[in-house]
Amino acid sequence: MNEMMDPNVWRQRYQEMMREAEQDRLAHALRVQRKKDANHTFLLKWELRRIAGLLSKFFKSLNKPRNGARL
Repeated sequence: MNEMMDPNVWRQRYQEMMREAEQDRLAHALRVQRKKDANHTFLLKWELRRIAGLLSKFFKSLNKPRNGARL
């Protein structure tokens, strides 16, 4: 019964709850940042593959003889 009335116990419990809430906020922020990073990584990979494909297509077209060209 004395523990319920002791203000130090209440203060300690309050501090524990605040630490727990802060840890939850930090964990959430970390998850959000990971999602953003994953999305940026995916977009970067996609863009690099697209550019590589275009360059490959361009260089292949340079090797093909054009219409009317003499060998």
